[in-house]
Amino acid sequence: MLIKRKYLFGTTILAGVMAVAAPALAQTAPTSSQQQDQRTSQSSNTQDSAELGEVVVTGTRIRNPEYTSASAVQVLTSENADARGIPDVAQALLNSTLAVSSFQLNDQLTGYVTAGGGGTQSVALRGAGPQRTLTLLNGRRAGPAGTRGQVQAFDLGVIPGGVLERTEILKDGASAIYGSDAVAGVINIITRRDLDGGSMNAFYSQPFEDGGEQLRLDASFGRTFERGYFNIAAEYAKTYIQRRGDRDYTSCTLDLLRDPITGQRLDYIDPITGDYKCYNLNTNYVSLLTTGQNIVRMQPGYTYPTALQGNNVRADLSTEWARFNRAGFPLTYQYTPSDHPLWREASVISPNERQSIFLSAGFDLTENVELYGEFLYNNRQSSQIGVAQVFQSFAQRNIVSGAGNFLPASNPNNPFGENVQTVAPYASSSFQDVDYYRGVIGLRGTFGDWDWDVYGQYSLSDADYNNGPRIYLDRFLALNSPNVACTNTPLGGNVSNFDCSALPGGIPWTSARVLAGDFTDAERNFLFFTENNTTTYDHAYIEGTISTPSLFTLPAGDVGAAFGVQYRKEEIDDTPGAQAILRNTALYTTSGRTAGSDTIKEAFAELDIPLLANMPWFDDLRLNLSGRLSDYESYGSSETYKVGLNWAVTPEVRFRSSYGTSFRAPALYEQFLGAQVGYQGQTIDPCYNYLENESIDPAVLAGCIADGANTTLGGSSVAVSSVGGRGVLTAETADNFTIGFVITPQTLPISVAVDYYEFTVNDAVSQLGATEIITRCYQGRTAFCDLYTRVGGTGADAGRLATVNNSYTNVSEQNNRGIDVQARWSEEYSFGRLTIESAHNFKLEDSEVIEGETTNFDGRTFNLGGPAYSGNLYMTLSRGDFSYFYGIDVIGSGSDVADQGGVIFGNSKYVAPNGVLYDFETPVWTTHSASIRYSNDAGWTASVGVQNLWDESPPIMGAANFRVGTAALNGYDMRGRRLSLRIGRRF
Repeated sequence: MLIKRKYLFGTTILAGVMAVAAPALAQTAPTSSQQQDQRTSQSSNTQDSAELGEVVVTGTRIRNPEYTSASAVQVLTSENADARGIPDVAQALLNSTLAVSSFQLNDQLTGYVTAGGGGTQSVALRGAGPQRTLTLLNGRRAGPAGTRGQVQAFDLGVIPGGVLERTEILKDGASAIYGSDAVAGVINIITRRDLDGGSMNAFYSQPFEDGGEQLRLDASFGRTFERGYFNIAAEYAKTYIQRRGDRDYTSCTLDLLRDPITGQRLDYIDPITGDYKCYNLNTNYVSLLTTGQNIVRMQPGYTYPTALQGNNVRADLSTEWARFNRAGFPLTYQYTPSDHPLWREASVISPNERQSIFLSAGFDLTENVELYGEFLYNNRQSSQIGVAQVFQSFAQRNIVSGAGNFLPASNPNNPFGENVQTVAPYASSSFQDVDYYRGVIGLRGTFGDWDWDVYGQYSLSDADYNNGPRIYLDRFLALNSPNVACTNTPLGGNVSNFDCSALPGGIPWTSARVLAGDFTDAERNFLFFTENNTTTYDHAYIEGTISTPSLFTLPAGDVGAAFGVQYRKEEIDDTPGAQAILRNTALYTTSGRTAGSDTIKEAFAELDIPLLANMPWFDDLRLNLSGRLSDYESYGSSETYKVGLNWAVTPEVRFRSSYGTSFRAPALYEQFLGAQVGYQGQTIDPCYNYLENESIDPAVLAGCIADGANTTLGGSSVAVSSVGGRGVLTAETADNFTIGFVITPQTLPISVAVDYYEFTVNDAVSQLGATEIITRCYQGRTAFCDLYTRVGGTGADAGRLATVNNSYTNVSEQNNRGIDVQARWSEEYSFGRLTIESAHNFKLEDSEVIEGETTNFDGRTFNLGGPAYSGNLYMTLSRGDFSYFYGIDVIGSGSDVADQGGVIFGNSKYVAPNGVLYDFETPVWTTHSASIRYSNDAGWTASVGVQNLWDESPPIMGAANFRVGTAALNGYDMRGRRLSLRIGRRF
């Protein structure tokens, strides 16, 4: 199967309640009465905030409320999200057309290692990865939050919804304005400053089936007075776990395979249930390594096949054990031990609780100078409930000390007389407790036509996390050593200072009890451990800006300008627990400490130049120029620029275009990641079985021979380390281009915007992988030859691959092209005001180029790049105190057929002379929602709605796909139909 490519990219967008409303049009100049009404209805608070000394407009540093962006800006409003039953902006953005058709780091990824750690809510605009989307809070760069060594993005769950005014999404690169990371776009979270009173709100969402409930309680209060303002808000939010067993489509992993000629379903029937067999997680069995058989204890209810039918288990075992999963013998697959209850208890939607407090205030020191500040605190407690397997694999000890990956035949707890491997389940979960602090203090004011702002910001993400039960590697080996049930001196040493007197009889690995995962307290206390790990991320900077809407005057109007400087420092320190640092953890990747910092100095400038105005064909023509110089301690300097042209042909027709460069500096984790060591099989070696490989590259063949590579099959695990690339990495660079038009007829209540976009990311940071590293070495690129080692000596393993240093490097090019289409109709009728909004994204290209080889991921399933289309249609009727909403959201079809090389393959599991038909496609997927909202002059609001009105299940996918159960991941609704209630009071 292909690597799930998007994991490499993600390896963020808002809190509160927001959704799509009149997207790019809100930033178009109000050249008609319809536009003026639209701008007033969507951004009325912008003018109120101007009275308090600040205007925030995404895409420019020029503080001018009449600024018209040459780049498309999408505005998200809380009213629309409320109508759709969405409790926070992260979910609203994940479901927006800018994100929903691309792989995202969301709460459906239990069991996967993700950047930022479990529980983090991040969004990747255009599917380019959250590290290429910049998030701002009130126009200021927001510091990252999360756990583990790969913290990279702002956690959008930290902002209380009660203080949110709007969210603006700049759908274009903007490094010249905002600096690093603004490659695919910019998210700007804008909070209220005009509260003069308070509000309290309660939201609850209840699926029609158990699991996945959501609760949010928030309160806010503020005052504006003659010389200032203050606002305070608090929020409590909780997402309840949804387990795999809570839904039919996630509780059973069916093969869903068919005969390609007849279409007949090939899946086996489970004799116990009478339904198709679930292949969730294989546990509760023993592998006989000398005999080469997988065996399971017989149980009532099954009729076991004979030896001729495949069950040729050793004669001395035939009364208690049966052979299963023997290739070419279909009857041996019907009793595969693959449906342990722990698997169904694992989470599909991860539970979390958040508490947030937000405070903002401003005070006029003089008529022209304001002292202001912001403070944010958020605590998140989240978990991912999972299940794992215990089996004899000793990785490090195998490589370093020669320990075999098996329970030796001479071990007293091995009754089979040959080396075996036992497989049992155990609960394996992850937990995070993250405190996030952010403070801003500054002075801003005016002198003449100039605005100025000087401020400092500091944020700290301070997290504890643990990865649930893990297994001591030294103790695991001590219990699986030759001749004794437990030894105090296992190969590799007694690292955890244990004493076998605590478990003198060892663990009866092959007993029915242990194979079922039922360990005694003494066994658990000896073998398993949990330990806390810590992650801190400090993000601090000082910035000063000056701007004016009138630097000087040209015949067509005033020239606007902005200038600024910034000094920033970021620092990460991820410290794993003692056993992880000592590499004394079995069966899981281990990591060292990730610690390092970077210091950045930047200067930027922007000009907005009117070229022509009030002329035929040129109602208004403006040129926007911006540039930025960035100096990073880590790699050096970057220069970026952007040119934007905004041409209003008439007050009704406007064209806009921009071209510029963006960049992304290497993230701290990419520079300083402490060696994460995992273990893979010898098959990652391009020399594996090279004498039988007729298609091997001649240069690689010559390298294998010269290297003395081993020519036999099998072998111990390979230690593959992922480490930071400080001193090697350079910044990613990007070229961005957009062109589009906006139509706002004066005679019709409609607005339409169409924008084409493209961007190319050069020198994208990623990891090559072991195979590519060794291949490059043999092809003459000697810099890669120091990144791997082979086993020396003359033993049986001599020449096998031993270690690979798979460090981060600038390796690839990414290309994205597409079209955004948005429209809005709003008019008053005798029956009320009807508003119809629609947004669509069409991907034209989503590709990656490595070493001149291009792979296109456009139009795939979420296993790769995601579908090529997403869209929505929202209709709202407002009549008196009531408003009625109906919405439709669509994700396009996806297909991985070309990437997989077809749909018909051989499969030894089934007797299928015609081959087996796989399904690598997902259909167009549509959900509907409806709601009714009531509000009155006394300040009360209430709404009730049904989301996923027709209870649309996620697309069903069979074997060899990215799924949980049979439900395709990861942009689809896993909850199903649900009822939402919201009640609020303003005072």
